[in-house]
Amino acid sequence: MSAVPPEAAPVPQDRVPLRRALLAVAVLRFVIPIAMLPLIPVMLGERFLLLLALRPGKELLLLGGARARFGDVTVLELWLAVFPFLVVGVWAFFALGRLYRDALRTGDGPAWLHRAVPADKLLLADRILAKRGPAIAILGRIATVPPTVLAAAAGASDVSTRRYLLADLVGSIAGFGTAVGAGYALGQAYEDGGPWLTGLGIAIVFVLVTLLTSWIQREAEAMAPAAPVEGEG
Repeated sequence: MSAVPPEAAPVPQDRVPLRRALLAVAVLRFVIPIAMLPLIPVMLGERFLLLLALRPGKELLLLGGARARFGDVTVLELWLAVFPFLVVGVWAFFALGRLYRDALRTGDGPAWLHRAVPADKLLLADRILAKRGPAIAILGRIATVPPTVLAAAAGASDVSTRRYLLADLVGSIAGFGTAVGAGYALGQAYEDGGPWLTGLGIAIVFVLVTLLTSWIQREAEAMAPAAPVEGEG
């Protein structure tokens, strides 16, 4: 009788609850921010912290920084609001990358996971990780590189768990601080110079983040295998 191949071996019972918990966290991290889109206008007031907790995007962190400038919230409240999805939710994708290492690349994993981690973005994340190592998580958090995709790619690679999660935590703090700090400065600009100065500040932030994101993407695309030259064999 032939041995059961590793990929067909049943999951140990003591690991089933952990896998289910990781799947639940990752699904919530993927679905809820999308579901919150139509609710943004009605939650920008008194429910702002809840909105930020459920959709911890840079645009809302900028707004949070501006609101901190005017005393509506504190920076600590902002950090506590975003921590579950900004950090824990992303780390769940790293763990799923470990669990579905082969399935992510072959397309045999859960359908929602392949929607959350598209194959083309996974490939780019693989390349930039191979070139820059776990430290790219820091710059990725400041830029607009999807942290869930980068974390899943890292989990599916041979990157050290400790090194990557530490880099991602540093990146989370750096990205949070950059966005909130920029928002705080924009709030000050609005107070000092009105909407025109604020608009200029927003444009500068947008350009800087776009340039950093473009550099990361070019770094990844530069590692693409060269197309074969016709006639070479």
